[in-house]
Amino acid sequence: MSARSARDLSERLVNGPIVPSLLRLAWPVMASNLFQTLYNLVDRFWLARHGSTSLAAVGLTWPLIFLAMAVGSGVTIAGTALVSQYMGAQREEDANMAAGQVLGFTTLLSIVLAVGGFVAARPILLLMGPEPALVDAGTIYLRIIYAGTPLMFSTFIVSALLNGAGDTMTPMILMGASVFLNIILDPFFIFGWGPFPAWGIAGAAAATVIARGALAVVGFAMLFSGRLGLHIRPHHLRPHWGEIRRIISIGGMASVGNAGTALGFTVMNGALARIGTAAISAFVIGNSFIGIVLMPAMGLGQATATMVGQNLGADQPRRAKHSAWAGIWLSTAILAVAAVFVILFRNTLTRFFLDDLEVLRLASEMFILVAFAFPFMGVIQVVAGVYQGSGHTVYSMFFGLFRLWPLRVPLVYVLPFVLGMGASGVWWAMLISNFGTAALSLVIFMTGNWMRRVIKDEPVPAA
Repeated sequence: MSARSARDLSERLVNGPIVPSLLRLAWPVMASNLFQTLYNLVDRFWLARHGSTSLAAVGLTWPLIFLAMAVGSGVTIAGTALVSQYMGAQREEDANMAAGQVLGFTTLLSIVLAVGGFVAARPILLLMGPEPALVDAGTIYLRIIYAGTPLMFSTFIVSALLNGAGDTMTPMILMGASVFLNIILDPFFIFGWGPFPAWGIAGAAAATVIARGALAVVGFAMLFSGRLGLHIRPHHLRPHWGEIRRIISIGGMASVGNAGTALGFTVMNGALARIGTAAISAFVIGNSFIGIVLMPAMGLGQATATMVGQNLGADQPRRAKHSAWAGIWLSTAILAVAAVFVILFRNTLTRFFLDDLEVLRLASEMFILVAFAFPFMGVIQVVAGVYQGSGHTVYSMFFGLFRLWPLRVPLVYVLPFVLGMGASGVWWAMLISNFGTAALSLVIFMTGNWMRRVIKDEPVPAA
């Protein structure tokens, strides 16, 4: 997408019809999220055939991976907010500067997290208290993923910056190509097909890192070439401390919220580990399909963030509000339909992975209870997108933390262990926490405290 195309797109986002603009932005993000979920599905499909321990290990380590990725994705949310508002205000050079600052700062942060995560992987898994075999398998998988953290972060950077510019198509194409590469590499690396050694769970991690790395290289080449709506140049990478402070102010809150969410899921996985491997396997299977179901809401949340950011940048808060409500209603309606589908086909979905009777029983119950929470999850996703696009990420941080720490985490221990509900208590905790957070987030959203932009009126000075 050329610079002129980017200007034309920005003009449509601030003056064109709202619902078609939202859907045009959202469907490539939905497809990108589908590709993202395919990463997990392909890994889990092959690892289930490698053994239940490998499958459970991936589920056990997922929150810890999410913890590291949450920090990076939180900072890149600042990129989406700043780029979208600068583009809406037709200040393209300021958008390029913000993009370069986000890129440089996030790259340094990813290196620090890669070293820390590699060292801490096994001690953290031991604290979670799973079986020794799960600790060993999880440590192998986790260390390889952490070593590739700079490459993993790069995918967030490319997507966030282009989404802010209104280009959701290019990240979708790049993600699709990356997933295709991962699908090809997985069985070769896991089982040792052809000339490759059989690496088992390490092969799944290596395939993911390589596929992500390929996406990052191509994405950065496009950003620096000027072929897209953004054109990062070397001087944009030199630290500009005023812009970096703004990035930390916006992205830091999102990172804290995402990290707190990841820690909450880590605690929940620890509870499931104490219930048993079957409970973890049921959660892994259920969560895989929940990720697919949430794609429309995630796509609409990202599309709403871009629409809100660009319209606030163009000083059109009323239109930003209409865009937000359109995203909320669309997301709620789509996920209500998805809930019916999941309840009807819950056993078929579970058998796609395993035919274990105990896992089937637990996963079936999880699908029923969590499906009722789907519309509430849609509300949470879009309202969080509103606050991310406006740059007021302290509220999106609060929603994420509120859902887990005051609500879900206490319930995860009271219901399964104190009241003796076992895995059923975890599923009920998920339903209750999503309902409570959706209600609170809607109340706060309706105050209109997000309807002001965060960019400064004066241009960003050169570094």
